[in-house]
Amino acid sequence: MLLRLDLLVSDRAPLLPELLTARNHPPYLTRHRLDEIVDRVRLVAAAFSGLTLMWIALDAATLPGPTWQFLAALRVLAALIFAVLSLMPRRPATLWGARFRLAVLLLNPLMLSVAAQAMFSGLDLAGPALINARLYQSLPFVVIAGLGIFPLVATEGLGFAAPVLALGGLAPVLFGRAGDWVQSFTTLWLLGLILGVYLLAGMIQLSYMIALLRRASIDPLTGAFTRRSGHEIIELQFRMACSQNIPFTVMFIDLDDFKGVNDRFGHEAGDTVLAKAAQTLTEYLRRGDVVIRWGGEEFLALLPGTGPDGARVVIKRILANWLGERPDGTPVTASIGVAERITDGHDDWPDLVELADRRMYRAKMEGKARCVLGETTVLQA
Repeated sequence: MLLRLDLLVSDRAPLLPELLTARNHPPYLTRHRLDEIVDRVRLVAAAFSGLTLMWIALDAATLPGPTWQFLAALRVLAALIFAVLSLMPRRPATLWGARFRLAVLLLNPLMLSVAAQAMFSGLDLAGPALINARLYQSLPFVVIAGLGIFPLVATEGLGFAAPVLALGGLAPVLFGRAGDWVQSFTTLWLLGLILGVYLLAGMIQLSYMIALLRRASIDPLTGAFTRRSGHEIIELQFRMACSQNIPFTVMFIDLDDFKGVNDRFGHEAGDTVLAKAAQTLTEYLRRGDVVIRWGGEEFLALLPGTGPDGARVVIKRILANWLGERPDGTPVTASIGVAERITDGHDDWPDLVELADRRMYRAKMEGKARCVLGETTVLQA
């Protein structure tokens, strides 16, 4: 899974493709969307588990005995499903796990509506019983409107809405009222209108979420990820590397004598040097690599799927041209420490980052403008 740094410019609004499909969403956005979907599924399921049981009293007061008893049994089953959803662990392994939970949440009342309409098709209902039957018929509208609670892309929303539209609009035909095409058309028309409003509201909600996450996750000066968001990215990519048993390299980069730039030329010049260094470092890396601003003038570069040989290629690029120029025209050099998951035998990412940090410190102590790669290898320009 690649982290597209070119999709993460902090001062622009989300692009339309980001609102239509989740295919190119960066992992940090996927993770937050997943958490929001799961949390809201649990909250809604907890509320509906109680409301579903409370409706039994209305059925008992308005419907014939066999009918309300059958529906009561279905409601108990539906309430149990809602309760299970509300009590499931917070995070599924993948986004598909969150989508599955949401699908179950939405299908539960929809199936209850279909079963109730099947029961009512042979009954001559009037008064309160007819009102109750109409309430069951309105459940598809509740399901479509409820989609607006969740931060879904447009394709997801349409996928969840399709079975609701089909069952809601075709219910009169399915249950022996083939001639009631007016009701079918009216139902489909209203469901379509509600779906259109939902899609617009959902895209606005998701756009706002993307903008907030981007603003919180990207350092405005350098365009690199912040340390806070970097923790989440490292954890995700490191876990993926372990599960796939592939290399994972961390480069700890500290700009040499950066304090001197601020002291001699001012903080504005220092900010320019930092921004240029981050931009240059990003240009040396692949599109799937990640740059994190770890501290003031410290950066982490994450190279998923890259072992020591691949890291050497990147290091040689850096050593050949360094990371821009200081205001006086001298190159912006750096002390670099490199650690790799498999070669260095670490199964915990904080230990890997700490090892890269120690090697960076060793490079600084041995004269700066160099890279310590492994226990014995030191690379210089």
